[in-house]
Amino acid sequence: MNPSVPLWSEALPPPYPTFPGGTVRADIAIIGGGFAGLSAAYHLLDRRPGARVVVLEAGRIGAGASGHTTGMLGPGVGQSLVASVRRLGAPRARALYQATLRAVEEVRSLIINERIDCELEMTGQLVIARSSSARARLATLAATLTELGLPGEALDDASLARVLRLTPVPMESERGPAAVRLPVAGTLHPTKLLAGLADRVTQRGGTILEQVPVVGIAHGRPVTLTLATGGQVVADDVVVATAGYTSQLGILRGRILPVHLQVVVTDPLSADALRVIGWDGREGVLDARRVFNYCRLTADNRIVFGGGAPRYHWRGQPPATAEAAVLHQLAEEVQRTFPATTGIRAVSGWTGQIGYVLDTLPVIERLREYPAVLHVGGWCGHGVALSLASGAWVTRMLCDGVVPEDLPWYRNNPPLVPFEPVRWLAFRAVVGTMVWQDRWEERA
Repeated sequence: MNPSVPLWSEALPPPYPTFPGGTVRADIAIIGGGFAGLSAAYHLLDRRPGARVVVLEAGRIGAGASGHTTGMLGPGVGQSLVASVRRLGAPRARALYQATLRAVEEVRSLIINERIDCELEMTGQLVIARSSSARARLATLAATLTELGLPGEALDDASLARVLRLTPVPMESERGPAAVRLPVAGTLHPTKLLAGLADRVTQRGGTILEQVPVVGIAHGRPVTLTLATGGQVVADDVVVATAGYTSQLGILRGRILPVHLQVVVTDPLSADALRVIGWDGREGVLDARRVFNYCRLTADNRIVFGGGAPRYHWRGQPPATAEAAVLHQLAEEVQRTFPATTGIRAVSGWTGQIGYVLDTLPVIERLREYPAVLHVGGWCGHGVALSLASGAWVTRMLCDGVVPEDLPWYRNNPPLVPFEPVRWLAFRAVVGTMVWQDRWEERA
């Protein structure tokens, strides 16, 4: 299967202007026209009406991770809540998870208040077990949610079968829940949301420029941004919201890694297929493996299915043959997941690049070497809720000069992997070990 454009691309608005040339003066320049960048522009203009806010996008809006997502809106940060408790302690992990729950609600409120038609459905999420070990992990997750007073419900086999029926898998033990339901979650059409958000930015007087790659950031204040198209933007403050492309600006290199994920999509499901699998609640679905798959239904009942091993390529450049191979593998996973009698199969797919941090926590902070530059990103796969909510956080930091909360993602010193060979080898070793552990457990 060869990579294609994302399913969502047909909803892109007409192109925005490119750079007019010369020097453009701005109060705030935002690099990146995805969820985080457009959210920052929206919230800044809401707080400072009349401010000169310019969004600079290297391609089209949503050309990066935001336009390549599966559109699953849910809570969480890092690898898992249980891992966060072990690493940060229960109070800190609880505060972090609560912040992600608020992020989901804030995105929902934004969409409703601005009347953006982006097919939002607040369906909840199901985290399902596909092995005995996964059931044990879900039992720990359910207990942790209860202990911390966080929303979640354990489902036994009968309860899960009433809402979703996948291909059965043999298990050595059926102790532990078959699934955990997370109620504060939903699905949406990412490009329709991007288009609506961009429209609200321009309605408030903001400027969006497309096909304008930034190739240089000068020190000092005001900050001069050099553009590949020629010319420059001079701004009092700069927000960098470029996800996995951040290192191309010469900042946070070796700290924000460009990691590739993959997604496949089916044709619309028949009424018979839907009867077989259920899914009346239309929940987002994740499995409980270490390297997990995830899927959701679209408004026209296609399955959008992401997952497989995340990939770090040498200097972030994947060969085309690699992309086709991983999409083929993911398409086979779709057929293993859903009953054969449904005839469900993937017909197309795409890959995308996210920003990944070694300790799986985002990075939101002013850069030490560039005091007038604020970076926001490194969502590590949780970008729909967190990146959209981050616009309000960025606005408080720029307008009030304070960090909104005492949370560990407000930092400017994420882990550094200093050399490209080390980055490449380390990432492959970590992911390879996780894949091996999952396969061993599923065979046990």
